[in-house]
Amino acid sequence: MTWNHENLRQLAENHTGWVVESEGDCLSISNDEGVDAFVYVGEKQIVVESILFPVSQVADVAALNEMVLQTHQLVPLTAIAIKNIGGESYYVAFGALSVSSKDEVVIEEVETLFSNVGDFLDLYADHFEMEGVA
Repeated sequence: MTWNHENLRQLAENHTGWVVESEGDCLSISNDEGVDAFVYVGEKQIVVESILFPVSQVADVAALNEMVLQTHQLVPLTAIAIKNIGGESYYVAFGALSVSSKDEVVIEEVETLFSNVGDFLDLYADHFEMEGVA
C-alpha cells in the first residue's frame, strides 16, 4: 500500500492513546503524555516531526549545535533540525520513512519519535532555560 493523508489518518485514529486531528495536509497526533507529532505525507516519503524548543531559548546555539552533531545518533530513528515556524526558529526532532512502509513501521516511527522527544529534552536540557521542559 502507498500511504496518503486519508489512509494514514485512519491508521493513526485506530491507535489507542492517540488523538488525531487533520490540519490541511498535515496530521497532528498527540499521545497521552501531551507530546505532539506532525505528520506529512509527500510523494515519496512520510515525515514525522515534533517541536522541541525555540532557538531563542538556547544560551549558546553553537555549543548546542555541536553537541547535537556529536550525540543525535544516540537516539534511534530520529534526527534533529532547525525549522522556521511562524517567523521563529525551532529545534525539531523528526523521522522519515517511505510512503510504501508497512503499517507497523509507520506506527513504530511515530511511537519512537514520541519516546525520543523526552530523551532529547533531557540530553540537551543544560543548554536552554524553559519552564516546564526537562
